Amino acid sequence: MGPPVRPACLILVRHGHTVANDLDGARVSGWTDFPLSPLGRRQAEALRRRLLLAPPDVIYTSPLQRASATAEALAGLAPTPPQPLDDLREIHCGDADGRSLLEAQERFPEIWAASQRQEDESLRWPGGESYREFRDRCLDAVRRIAKAHPGERVLIVTHAGVICQVMGAIHGRSPASWDRFRPGNCSLTEIEWRGTTGIVHGFDDRSHLDELDDTELEEAGGAGWPWQGVAFAVFP
Repeated sequence: MGPPVRPACLILVRHGHTVANDLDGARVSGWTDFPLSPLGRRQAEALRRRLLLAPPDVIYTSPLQRASATAEALAGLAPTPPQPLDDLREIHCGDADGRSLLEAQERFPEIWAASQRQEDESLRWPGGESYREFRDRCLDAVRRIAKAHPGERVLIVTHAGVICQVMGAIHGRSPASWDRFRPGNCSLTEIEWRGTTGIVHGFDDRSHLDELDDTELEEAGGAGWPWQGVAFAVFP
């Protein structure tokens, strides 16, 4: 037998703020390609300064521009440019994608209500992917990345839904449960990945955003979620 495979240290980053993340203009942000807002770009720069203290060995990113632009702000921290990976995209919301939350609720009331109940993992927006399909895609991507980088620090710039699905799988929650582990913009989540699952060492760490003023933090969703701001074992 050969030596044991060293676990990969996965650092999951939610992209920076977009206009679609504003409380008064929130939209269904699946594959619709919203850009970073000026606030989102400032968040990405703050994240870069944080990561200078513990740079990654490699960076992967969702190809959607809100993630890829966040990753580009981090370029140079790793020896190679960020690598795009389609399977790191947000859930595909089909005909609801890009619509305001109010419009999606009015146009698809039954699906909206079922989504709020968070019980049916086969649920999908018309033309989109189901929560179960999304979970499988996210886990496949993370497992492939971890297998390719044993013993390395891997930065993965992606979306709230992807991080929620990975965290949900680790903690045994249904793929339909989409809000229990929803991270804030430009947050850090650290997972030690071994084989098919991981050990969470930190979730939704946004301490690097403290340099933004209070108004900006509110705009970025500073009120937090359950588990928000759990301290990191590795990051200074």
